[in-house]
Amino acid sequence: MKFGYITILLASCILAFSSCSEDKDAKEPDNNSGNAEEFPPVNADGKAYGADISWITAQESKNVKFYNEKGIATDMFDLIKEMGGNSVRFRVWVNPSKDLYSGFCDKQDVLAKAKRAKAAGLRIMIDFHYSDSWADPSKQNKPAAWKNMNVDQLTQAVADHTTDVLSTLKQADIDVEWVQIGNETRDGMLWEEGRCSKNPKNYAAFTKAGAEAAKSVYPDVKVIVHIDNGWAYWTPEWIVDQLKAQNVHSCYDVIGISYYPSSMLTEESAKKDFNINSWEDGNKTIAANVSKWIKKYNKKVMVVEFGYMNSKLAEAQSIMTDLISRTKDIDDFEGILMWEPQSYNGWAGYGLGLFTSSGKPGVVFK
Repeated sequence: MKFGYITILLASCILAFSSCSEDKDAKEPDNNSGNAEEFPPVNADGKAYGADISWITAQESKNVKFYNEKGIATDMFDLIKEMGGNSVRFRVWVNPSKDLYSGFCDKQDVLAKAKRAKAAGLRIMIDFHYSDSWADPSKQNKPAAWKNMNVDQLTQAVADHTTDVLSTLKQADIDVEWVQIGNETRDGMLWEEGRCSKNPKNYAAFTKAGAEAAKSVYPDVKVIVHIDNGWAYWTPEWIVDQLKAQNVHSCYDVIGISYYPSSMLTEESAKKDFNINSWEDGNKTIAANVSKWIKKYNKKVMVVEFGYMNSKLAEAQSIMTDLISRTKDIDDFEGILMWEPQSYNGWAGYGLGLFTSSGKPGVVFK
Protein backbone atom coordinates (compact mmCIF):
# COMPACT_ATOMS: atom_id res chain seq x y z
CA MET A 1 0.00 0.00 0.00
CA LYS A 2 1.20 3.51 -0.78
CA PHE A 3 1.03 4.91 2.74
CA GLY A 4 1.10 8.40 1.31
CA TYR A 5 -2.66 8.03 1.28
CA ILE A 6 -2.62 8.12 5.06
CA THR A 7 -2.33 11.41 6.94
CA ILE A 8 -1.17 10.91 10.48
CA LEU A 9 -1.42 14.18 12.32
CA LEU A 10 -1.88 14.43 16.05
CA ALA A 11 -5.33 15.94 15.79
CA SER A 12 -6.56 13.26 13.42
CA CYS A 13 -5.07 10.55 15.62
CA ILE A 14 -7.08 11.80 18.57
CA LEU A 15 -10.24 11.85 16.48
CA ALA A 16 -9.50 8.38 15.17
CA PHE A 17 -9.03 6.98 18.67
CA SER A 18 -12.24 8.51 19.95
CA SER A 19 -14.33 7.34 17.01
CA CYS A 20 -12.79 3.90 16.51
CA SER A 21 -12.45 2.72 20.08
CA GLU A 22 -16.10 3.30 20.87
CA ASP A 23 -18.30 0.20 20.88
CA LYS A 24 -20.79 1.30 18.23
CA ASP A 25 -24.51 0.78 18.66
CA ALA A 26 -25.40 -2.12 16.43
CA LYS A 27 -28.49 -0.26 15.23
CA GLU A 28 -26.65 2.86 14.16
CA PRO A 29 -27.69 3.65 10.56
CA ASP A 30 -25.10 3.42 7.82
CA ASN A 31 -24.57 6.58 5.79
CA ASN A 32 -22.90 4.95 2.81
CA SER A 33 -23.68 1.25 2.79
CA GLY A 34 -23.05 -0.53 -0.49
CA ASN A 35 -23.34 -4.14 0.62
CA ALA A 36 -25.99 -6.68 -0.23
CA GLU A 37 -28.82 -7.68 2.12
CA GLU A 38 -27.20 -11.07 2.71
CA PHE A 39 -23.58 -12.06 2.44
CA PRO A 40 -22.73 -14.56 -0.32
CA PRO A 41 -21.23 -17.95 0.53
CA VAL A 42 -17.47 -18.38 0.39
CA ASN A 43 -16.44 -18.65 -3.25
CA ALA A 44 -15.83 -22.23 -4.30
CA ASP A 45 -14.11 -21.62 -7.66
CA GLY A 46 -10.62 -22.12 -6.24
CA LYS A 47 -9.67 -18.46 -6.44
CA ALA A 48 -8.62 -16.46 -3.42
CA TYR A 49 -10.85 -13.68 -2.16
CA GLY A 50 -10.14 -11.88 1.05
CA ALA A 51 -8.15 -9.06 2.58
CA ASP A 52 -4.97 -7.81 4.15
CA ILE A 53 -6.10 -7.19 7.72
CA SER A 54 -2.70 -6.54 9.28
CA TRP A 55 -4.01 -3.63 11.36
CA ILE A 56 -6.40 -5.92 13.22
CA THR A 57 -4.35 -6.41 16.39
CA ALA A 58 -3.61 -2.70 16.68
CA GLN A 59 -7.31 -1.94 16.20
CA GLU A 60 -8.35 -4.51 18.77
CA SER A 61 -5.89 -3.00 21.26
CA LYS A 62 -8.01 0.16 21.02
CA ASN A 63 -11.26 -1.84 21.33
CA VAL A 64 -12.37 -1.28 17.75
CA LYS A 65 -15.38 -3.50 17.02
CA PHE A 66 -16.67 -5.04 13.80
CA TYR A 67 -20.22 -6.08 12.97
CA ASN A 68 -21.96 -8.35 10.52
CA GLU A 69 -24.91 -7.34 8.39
CA LYS A 70 -27.33 -8.07 11.26
CA GLY A 71 -25.43 -5.74 13.57
CA ILE A 72 -23.90 -8.51 15.66
CA ALA A 73 -20.35 -7.93 16.88
CA THR A 74 -18.22 -10.45 14.96
CA ASP A 75 -14.58 -11.47 14.98
CA MET A 76 -12.89 -10.04 11.88
CA PHE A 77 -11.56 -13.43 10.81
CA ASP A 78 -15.07 -14.87 10.79
CA LEU A 79 -16.36 -11.75 9.08
CA ILE A 80 -13.98 -12.32 6.16
CA LYS A 81 -15.84 -15.57 5.48
CA GLU A 82 -19.22 -13.90 5.80
CA MET A 83 -18.05 -11.37 3.21
CA GLY A 84 -17.49 -14.26 0.79
CA GLY A 85 -13.76 -14.42 1.43
CA ASN A 86 -11.43 -17.33 2.08
CA SER A 87 -7.99 -15.71 2.42
CA VAL A 88 -6.02 -13.20 4.48
CA ARG A 89 -2.72 -11.40 4.04
CA PHE A 90 -0.35 -10.22 6.78
CA ARG A 91 2.58 -7.85 6.37
CA VAL A 92 5.70 -8.47 8.41
CA TRP A 93 8.36 -5.96 9.40
CA VAL A 94 11.79 -6.67 10.84
CA ASN A 95 11.94 -4.57 14.04
CA PRO A 96 8.81 -2.39 14.05
CA SER A 97 7.72 0.06 16.69
CA LYS A 98 4.54 -0.22 18.74
CA ASP A 99 2.97 2.65 16.82
CA LEU A 100 -0.68 1.82 16.15
CA TYR A 101 -0.53 2.81 12.50
CA SER A 102 3.05 2.19 11.40
CA GLY A 103 4.12 -0.47 13.87
CA PHE A 104 3.08 -3.89 15.22
CA CYS A 105 3.44 -6.61 12.51
CA ASP A 106 6.57 -8.22 13.91
CA LYS A 107 7.09 -12.00 13.90
CA GLN A 108 5.09 -12.67 17.07
CA ASP A 109 2.23 -10.42 16.01
CA VAL A 110 2.06 -12.18 12.64
CA LEU A 111 2.14 -15.57 14.38
CA ALA A 112 -0.81 -14.59 16.59
CA LYS A 113 -2.83 -13.49 13.58
CA ALA A 114 -1.88 -16.55 11.57
CA LYS A 115 -3.10 -18.83 14.36
CA ARG A 116 -6.47 -17.10 14.26
CA ALA A 117 -6.59 -17.37 10.48
CA LYS A 118 -5.89 -21.08 10.68
CA ALA A 119 -8.62 -21.54 13.29
CA ALA A 120 -11.04 -19.73 10.99
CA GLY A 121 -10.09 -21.95 8.05
CA LEU A 122 -8.60 -19.11 5.99
CA ARG A 123 -5.80 -19.33 3.44
CA ILE A 124 -2.73 -17.26 4.35
CA MET A 125 -0.36 -14.92 2.52
CA ILE A 126 2.72 -13.43 4.20
CA ASP A 127 3.95 -10.09 2.85
CA PHE A 128 7.62 -9.37 3.59
CA HIS A 129 8.47 -5.66 3.43
CA TYR A 130 12.12 -6.13 4.48
CA SER A 131 11.89 -2.91 6.43
CA ASP A 132 11.00 -1.76 9.95
CA SER A 133 7.93 0.00 8.59
CA TRP A 134 6.23 0.80 5.28
CA ALA A 135 7.90 -0.16 2.02
CA ASP A 136 6.26 1.10 -1.17
CA PRO A 137 7.21 2.78 -4.48
CA SER A 138 8.26 5.98 -2.71
CA LYS A 139 10.42 4.34 -0.04
CA GLN A 140 12.19 1.05 0.44
CA ASN A 141 14.12 1.72 3.63
CA LYS A 142 16.47 -0.90 5.01
CA PRO A 143 15.82 -2.09 8.57
CA ALA A 144 17.93 -0.17 11.08
CA ALA A 145 19.78 -3.35 12.03
CA TRP A 146 20.76 -3.87 8.39
CA LYS A 147 21.85 -0.30 7.74
CA ASN A 148 25.59 -0.92 7.51
CA MET A 149 25.48 -4.27 5.73
CA ASN A 150 27.07 -4.80 2.33
CA VAL A 151 25.24 -6.51 -0.52
CA ASP A 152 26.30 -10.03 0.45
CA GLN A 153 25.27 -9.43 4.04
CA LEU A 154 21.92 -7.97 2.95
CA THR A 155 21.29 -10.98 0.76
CA GLN A 156 21.93 -13.28 3.70
CA ALA A 157 19.77 -11.11 5.97
CA VAL A 158 16.84 -11.42 3.55
CA ALA A 159 17.22 -15.19 3.55
CA ASP A 160 17.62 -15.42 7.33
CA HIS A 161 14.67 -13.14 8.12
CA THR A 162 12.42 -14.96 5.67
CA THR A 163 13.42 -18.35 7.04
CA ASP A 164 13.02 -17.22 10.65
CA VAL A 165 9.49 -15.89 10.25
CA LEU A 166 8.23 -18.74 8.12
CA SER A 167 9.86 -21.40 10.30
CA THR A 168 8.07 -19.92 13.30
CA LEU A 169 4.77 -20.32 11.46
CA LYS A 170 5.65 -23.81 10.26
CA GLN A 171 6.53 -24.92 13.78
CA ALA A 172 3.07 -23.77 14.87
CA ASP A 173 1.58 -26.08 12.23
CA ILE A 174 0.36 -23.16 10.12
CA ASP A 175 0.17 -23.57 6.37
CA VAL A 176 1.21 -20.62 4.22
CA GLU A 177 -0.01 -20.63 0.63
CA TRP A 178 1.68 -17.46 -0.67
CA VAL A 179 4.79 -15.52 0.29
CA GLN A 180 5.41 -12.06 -1.08
CA ILE A 181 9.07 -11.06 -1.51
CA GLY A 182 9.03 -7.29 -1.13
CA ASN A 183 6.12 -4.88 -1.18
CA GLU A 184 5.25 -2.79 -4.25
CA THR A 185 8.78 -3.15 -5.59
CA ARG A 186 8.35 -0.84 -8.57
CA ASP A 187 12.05 0.01 -8.35
CA GLY A 188 13.34 -2.82 -6.22
CA MET A 189 13.83 -2.90 -2.44
CA LEU A 190 16.44 -2.30 0.25
CA TRP A 191 17.53 1.01 -1.25
CA GLU A 192 20.03 2.09 -2.37
CA GLU A 193 21.76 -1.25 -2.80
CA GLY A 194 18.64 -2.91 -4.16
CA ARG A 195 17.23 -0.06 -6.25
CA CYS A 196 16.50 -1.88 -9.48
CA SER A 197 17.03 1.06 -11.84
CA LYS A 198 20.60 1.36 -10.54
CA ASN A 199 21.43 -2.12 -9.26
CA PRO A 200 19.22 -4.72 -10.95
CA LYS A 201 21.67 -7.50 -10.12
CA ASN A 202 21.36 -6.74 -6.41
CA TYR A 203 17.57 -6.55 -6.49
CA ALA A 204 17.46 -9.88 -8.30
CA ALA A 205 19.79 -11.41 -5.72
CA PHE A 206 17.60 -10.20 -2.86
CA THR A 207 14.48 -11.55 -4.57
CA LYS A 208 16.11 -14.91 -5.23
CA ALA A 209 17.33 -15.17 -1.64
CA GLY A 210 13.87 -14.51 -0.26
CA ALA A 211 12.17 -16.86 -2.69
CA GLU A 212 14.58 -19.72 -2.06
CA ALA A 213 14.29 -19.24 1.69
CA ALA A 214 10.49 -19.34 1.48
CA LYS A 215 10.53 -22.55 -0.53
CA SER A 216 13.04 -24.13 1.82
CA VAL A 217 10.44 -23.87 4.58
CA TYR A 218 7.29 -24.38 2.48
CA PRO A 219 8.30 -26.24 -0.70
CA ASP A 220 4.89 -25.78 -2.32
CA VAL A 221 4.44 -22.12 -1.43
CA LYS A 222 3.64 -19.71 -4.27
CA VAL A 223 6.15 -16.86 -4.27
CA ILE A 224 4.87 -13.44 -5.33
CA VAL A 225 6.66 -10.44 -6.80
CA HIS A 226 4.46 -7.42 -6.08
CA ILE A 227 4.26 -4.24 -8.17
CA ASP A 228 1.88 -1.28 -7.85
CA ASN A 229 -0.30 0.27 -10.59
CA GLY A 230 -1.47 -2.93 -12.22
CA TRP A 231 -3.39 -0.91 -14.80
CA ALA A 232 -0.17 0.54 -16.25
CA TYR A 233 1.22 -2.55 -17.94
CA TRP A 234 4.72 -1.15 -18.33
CA THR A 235 5.23 -0.87 -14.54
CA PRO A 236 4.97 -4.60 -13.73
CA GLU A 237 6.52 -5.61 -17.04
CA TRP A 238 9.67 -3.58 -16.42
CA ILE A 239 10.34 -5.35 -13.13
CA VAL A 240 9.50 -8.78 -14.53
CA ASP A 241 11.83 -8.18 -17.48
CA GLN A 242 14.61 -7.06 -15.13
CA LEU A 243 14.28 -10.29 -13.15
CA LYS A 244 14.28 -12.31 -16.38
CA ALA A 245 17.46 -10.58 -17.50
CA GLN A 246 19.09 -11.57 -14.20
CA ASN A 247 17.96 -15.22 -14.55
CA VAL A 248 15.61 -15.03 -11.58
CA HIS A 249 12.38 -15.59 -13.53
CA SER A 250 12.03 -19.19 -12.36
CA CYS A 251 12.34 -18.29 -8.67
CA TYR A 252 8.81 -16.94 -8.27
CA ASP A 253 5.32 -18.03 -9.28
CA VAL A 254 2.92 -15.09 -9.16
CA ILE A 255 2.88 -11.50 -10.40
CA GLY A 256 1.05 -9.57 -7.70
CA ILE A 257 -0.41 -6.16 -8.45
CA SER A 258 -2.04 -3.29 -6.57
CA TYR A 259 -5.23 -1.79 -7.98
CA TYR A 260 -6.71 1.39 -6.53
CA PRO A 261 -9.22 2.70 -9.12
CA SER A 262 -9.79 6.05 -7.43
CA SER A 263 -6.05 6.74 -7.40
CA MET A 264 -5.70 5.48 -10.96
CA LEU A 265 -8.19 8.08 -12.17
CA THR A 266 -6.05 10.89 -10.76
CA GLU A 267 -3.01 9.72 -12.75
CA GLU A 268 -2.50 11.78 -15.90
CA SER A 269 -0.98 8.80 -17.70
CA ALA A 270 -4.10 6.68 -17.12
CA LYS A 271 -6.10 8.85 -19.49
CA LYS A 272 -3.28 10.00 -21.74
CA ASP A 273 -1.43 6.73 -22.28
CA PHE A 274 -4.07 4.07 -21.58
CA ASN A 275 -7.35 5.78 -22.43
CA ILE A 276 -8.71 5.02 -18.97
CA ASN A 277 -11.49 7.47 -18.21
CA SER A 278 -13.58 5.49 -15.73
CA TRP A 279 -13.37 2.58 -13.34
CA GLU A 280 -15.03 0.45 -16.04
CA ASP A 281 -12.08 1.22 -18.31
CA GLY A 282 -9.75 0.37 -15.45
CA ASN A 283 -11.39 -3.01 -14.84
CA LYS A 284 -11.20 -3.86 -18.54
CA THR A 285 -7.52 -2.92 -18.54
CA ILE A 286 -6.77 -5.02 -15.47
CA ALA A 287 -8.49 -8.06 -16.97
CA ALA A 288 -6.62 -7.59 -20.25
CA ASN A 289 -3.28 -7.20 -18.47
CA VAL A 290 -3.91 -10.30 -16.37
CA SER A 291 -4.56 -12.42 -19.44
CA LYS A 292 -1.58 -10.92 -21.25
CA TRP A 293 0.91 -11.56 -18.43
CA ILE A 294 -0.25 -15.12 -17.82
CA LYS A 295 0.47 -15.90 -21.44
CA LYS A 296 3.58 -13.74 -21.90
CA TYR A 297 5.40 -14.67 -18.69
CA ASN A 298 3.88 -18.06 -17.83
CA LYS A 299 3.05 -16.79 -14.35
CA LYS A 300 -0.06 -16.67 -12.26
CA VAL A 301 -1.41 -13.17 -11.55
CA MET A 302 -3.19 -11.85 -8.48
CA VAL A 303 -4.63 -8.54 -7.28
CA VAL A 304 -3.06 -8.49 -3.82
CA GLU A 305 -4.31 -4.99 -2.93
CA PHE A 306 -7.61 -3.32 -3.80
CA GLY A 307 -9.22 -0.24 -2.28
CA TYR A 308 -11.66 2.52 -3.17
CA MET A 309 -13.03 5.72 -1.68
CA ASN A 310 -14.84 5.01 1.57
CA SER A 311 -17.34 7.76 0.73
CA LYS A 312 -18.52 5.79 -2.30
CA LEU A 313 -19.08 2.26 -1.05
CA ALA A 314 -21.95 1.50 -3.44
CA GLU A 315 -19.67 2.31 -6.36
CA ALA A 316 -16.87 0.28 -4.76
CA GLN A 317 -19.21 -2.71 -4.64
CA SER A 318 -20.01 -2.26 -8.33
CA ILE A 319 -16.30 -2.22 -9.14
CA MET A 320 -15.66 -5.36 -7.12
CA THR A 321 -18.60 -7.24 -8.63
CA ASP A 322 -17.54 -6.26 -12.14
CA LEU A 323 -13.88 -7.12 -11.53
CA ILE A 324 -14.77 -10.58 -10.24
CA SER A 325 -17.01 -11.13 -13.26
CA ARG A 326 -14.22 -10.18 -15.67
CA THR A 327 -11.55 -12.33 -14.04
CA LYS A 328 -13.23 -15.34 -12.46
CA ASP A 329 -12.95 -17.50 -15.58
CA ILE A 330 -9.33 -16.63 -16.35
CA ASP A 331 -7.18 -19.67 -15.70
CA ASP A 332 -4.17 -18.90 -13.48
CA PHE A 333 -5.73 -15.74 -12.10
CA GLU A 334 -5.29 -16.29 -8.36
CA GLY A 335 -7.87 -13.86 -6.97
CA ILE A 336 -8.45 -10.49 -5.30
CA LEU A 337 -7.55 -9.17 -1.86
CA MET A 338 -8.82 -5.90 -0.39
CA TRP A 339 -6.33 -3.80 1.58
CA GLU A 340 -7.31 -3.12 5.20
CA PRO A 341 -11.04 -2.87 4.38
CA GLN A 342 -11.91 -2.95 8.09
CA SER A 343 -10.49 0.57 8.53
CA TYR A 344 -13.42 2.84 9.25
CA ASN A 345 -14.20 6.14 11.00
CA GLY A 346 -10.79 7.59 10.26
CA TRP A 347 -8.55 4.78 11.46
CA ALA A 348 -5.02 5.89 10.55
CA GLY A 349 -6.51 8.61 8.36
CA TYR A 350 -6.99 5.93 5.70
CA GLY A 351 -9.72 6.92 3.25
CA LEU A 352 -9.94 3.73 1.20
CA GLY A 353 -11.36 1.36 3.80
CA LEU A 354 -14.41 -0.59 2.68
CA PHE A 355 -16.49 -0.71 5.88
CA THR A 356 -19.41 1.53 6.74
CA SER A 357 -19.33 4.14 9.49
CA SER A 358 -20.93 1.65 11.89
CA GLY A 359 -18.31 -1.01 11.40
CA LYS A 360 -20.00 -3.30 8.89
CA PRO A 361 -18.59 -4.52 5.57
CA GLY A 362 -19.64 -2.15 2.80
CA VAL A 363 -18.16 -4.28 0.03
CA VAL A 364 -18.38 -8.07 -0.27
CA PHE A 365 -17.19 -10.62 -2.79
CA LYS A 366 -20.01 -11.27 -5.24
